[in-house]
Amino acid sequence: MKRALFLPLALLFGLSGQAADSIDVDKLADLVGYTVLAATNVKGSFEGADYDKLVALDTGLIFEFRTYHYHYAYHPAAIVFGKRTSAQELRTLGLKTVPEDGIVTYKLIIDDEVYDVNRVK
Repeated sequence: MKRALFLPLALLFGLSGQAADSIDVDKLADLVGYTVLAATNVKGSFEGADYDKLVALDTGLIFEFRTYHYHYAYHPAAIVFGKRTSAQELRTLGLKTVPEDGIVTYKLIIDDEVYDVNRVK
């Protein structure tokens, strides 16, 4: 698992001009339990994240930011992460009404920042 996560992250940070050894470990801690779903790029210019702002990726995926962070880059590298939480796990957390299939939560790394996102498409 560590090897599978390292390669996409090394490629991402290598493409963004940073050495893989300069990855902020605190940011990566937010990704514990997540799986790499795609390595791609943001379509066109990226002007950072703002609540409810959409970002389109070259793969056709579209996400909505749940956070704010300003950063400008043209066609930056992006890695999509996902984590499935089963209906049973959600019930043990005290949620009463849960989808039968559970939920999937997503995070994006764009350049060197981790973003909380909702998948739109």
